[in-house]
Amino acid sequence: MARISREQLHKWIVQHYINVASTQKQITVNHFLQERIPRQTIYSIIKKYEESGYVSDKPRSGRPKKLSRGQLTRLKDDEKYFLLQDQLVPTNRGFYTSDKRTTAPQIKFKRIQKFEPKVLVWIAISEKGISTPFFSKQKQVIGQITDLNQCIVAPLIPFATSHHTKGKYLDQNDVQFVHKELNLQNCPQARPIETLWPILKKMVYDEGWEAKTSNQLRRRIARKLKETDIKIVQQMFLSIRKQLRKIADTGPYEACSS
Repeated sequence: MARISREQLHKWIVQHYINVASTQKQITVNHFLQERIPRQTIYSIIKKYEESGYVSDKPRSGRPKKLSRGQLTRLKDDEKYFLLQDQLVPTNRGFYTSDKRTTAPQIKFKRIQKFEPKVLVWIAISEKGISTPFFSKQKQVIGQITDLNQCIVAPLIPFATSHHTKGKYLDQNDVQFVHKELNLQNCPQARPIETLWPILKKMVYDEGWEAKTSNQLRRRIARKLKETDIKIVQQMFLSIRKQLRKIADTGPYEACSS
């Protein structure tokens, strides 16, 4: 629960306990149980008020807490389109013949789709490994809502909490980061995940492999992600902290050109 929401809940419970329930705990507990507030939380807030006399949290003292390097986790996420076949593979580029009269009709008059079927894949990586992939629908664009629900809430947060200490997210700890306008796309030094895509693509289309359906391609990608060597991902993150610091200090152009 966010700090502002927690303090507001404290005020509601204490005010009800004093003004409505006349300091009768059971009346306050029964009321907020109907609001689906955990019983233990209600008793804890009332007890804290009785012991300290404060409705909200006590004023903090001392220096603000800082996160150490051991508490920080670097996560990178990205998405990429995959076609049913790799057009860069020589065996998939086209058909060559010395005599077009001997070419079979199904090859000579083969129809080509203007917009070929493709699969959009989203993944996140960290030093601990690779997240569960999210496969977007054919006509689905990863906008704000899709990114939040399907990429962050569904796979990214479980991936982060399964490998790293829970609750230590950037937005909850006021950690500085490189903003989008300073983290340009053409800066592979700051995006180690860009190195993973060519590796995955080579594994998926190995030996001229091509998919017949989108579902077959999804299964192939998911399987190859599981086969990816974790050491490759760890190697990508060796210098990323220094590079991000350099981008924040000197800007992306100078940092990525050196």
